[in-house]
Amino acid sequence: MGKVLELAEDLWTGKKDTFTYHPFGMPRGLELIDDQDNNRTWFYRGFSNSIIRESNEGLIIVDPGALFDVRERFNAVRKVSQQRLHTAVFTHGHVDHVGIKNYLKESKKKGWPKPQVIGHKSMIDRFERYKLTESWNGYINLRQFRGNQGEPMFPTGFYYPDKIYEGELQLKIGGVDIQLKHARGETDDHTWVFFPDSSILCTGDLFIWAVPNTGNPQKVQRYAKEWAIALREMASKNSKILCPGHGVPIIGNERVKEALNNTAMLLESLHEQTIDLMNKGVSLDTILHSVKVSDDLLIKPYLKPVYDEPEFIVRNIWRLYGGWYDGTPSHLKPAPEAAQAKEIANLSGGGIKLAERAKELLNQGDLRLACHLAEWAFLSSPDDKIIRKIASDIFTARAKAETSTMAIGIYLSAAKDMRVDTGEGSLGNTIIFSQDARREKE
Repeated sequence: MGKVLELAEDLWTGKKDTFTYHPFGMPRGLELIDDQDNNRTWFYRGFSNSIIRESNEGLIIVDPGALFDVRERFNAVRKVSQQRLHTAVFTHGHVDHVGIKNYLKESKKKGWPKPQVIGHKSMIDRFERYKLTESWNGYINLRQFRGNQGEPMFPTGFYYPDKIYEGELQLKIGGVDIQLKHARGETDDHTWVFFPDSSILCTGDLFIWAVPNTGNPQKVQRYAKEWAIALREMASKNSKILCPGHGVPIIGNERVKEALNNTAMLLESLHEQTIDLMNKGVSLDTILHSVKVSDDLLIKPYLKPVYDEPEFIVRNIWRLYGGWYDGTPSHLKPAPEAAQAKEIANLSGGGIKLAERAKELLNQGDLRLACHLAEWAFLSSPDDKIIRKIASDIFTARAKAETSTMAIGIYLSAAKDMRVDTGEGSLGNTIIFSQDARREKE
């Protein structure tokens, strides 16, 4: 058993957890997960994952690589198989799943037929949108993964699928049957893949060893209800191996079904509670502080809020059905936030009073309220170095107290923006930060 499969067992049995072994983190590498009549299947764990299947006509790869690490994966694959790449399936159009350039260069150099690339038809629109919002996407990912450290970057050189489909697609390649099914979930262009002969299920990001990424605060709409339906359908396949888009494989029919059904149950619960409260006409604020997830689900090793979290999913469900107005009248046409902050500071005796009270609230453990006051203090007196330091320290403390990559990235970004010294600091990678913060607590 290799280090990836060993981690998979340790995570499932509770010897390790995803707070300290993040689904996007280490260890990484290529491991054999099935040997079916000499047509082998490997699982590559990276920032995102790849599934490599041999056939009589060449390799079939689900998500061949990220745009930023496809060379590493390509080299790892070429150490175990010299079959040409026949078909690549992009489970969705996120940049960590659609890297393929090394295989294209190889096929051209060796005179092989060009690999077939398959994706859902909505991927075309996604790539066009990425071009439109290139810089914005760079800023988003800088906050999410780097805590605003460095420069925003986002690729534009996407390879468009040459074979697109809509609802579902059945293929037979080199004697291997492949089933592709579209499902709106994390994205509107998502595909999950099933190999019936080996009973291997490739979920893409519909399963990532964490609370589903259904609420990302900085990204476009997600679809909780349809996501849950897809999870139930995947569970019905009775797969023996689940290969996720991030994280480690799950081995065994019962484990696979449990993981998929419990993840569906979490999304169904959040969706039902949110819709029920919306139908009662209450505000988003009320819903956010009313909807709860059963502890029986959140204690599952594959449902920790290490990337996204339930509160953000509730917001996304509201956005899908309710638009952007949150039910608070003053938010409809608000005064500039800096003007609000100055008025609050004047009533409080100055920005420093707000900052000092924020420190008291932090020490009392009320981080939510502390951040409100720290932000008002900063906005009311953006040139005050003492206030800036207090505010930055409070948002850094908030980041250390959080579990999800989403929250950590935004709070670290706020802390950086508020620091007196606005140069590069040591806050850095949000995934490493979250793991280190967890280890400090332990």
